[in-house]
Amino acid sequence: MKKMFDNKFMVFQVAEGPKIIIEALNTQGNDGWEAHSMITVGEDKIVVFLKRESTLNAPDPKKSEAEKVDKLWAEDSDKE
Repeated sequence: MKKMFDNKFMVFQVAEGPKIIIEALNTQGNDGWEAHSMITVGEDKIVVFLKRESTLNAPDPKKSEAEKVDKLWAEDSDKE
């Protein structure tokens, strides 16, 4: 298993107020996104960077080959 991170950002207008920002971040949080950092751009924008952890199941060639051989031998023993 390999740990990976997805990243994205959202831009908010300061004039919209904190309620809009919190609602949007909570919605993203329900999908597994986590606010990672924030910066202000100019005097009227906030950029929030979000990340989400995911795992990638990398194939194990040795284990796959062993399972294949086991399956072949199991099928032969059922016929006898």
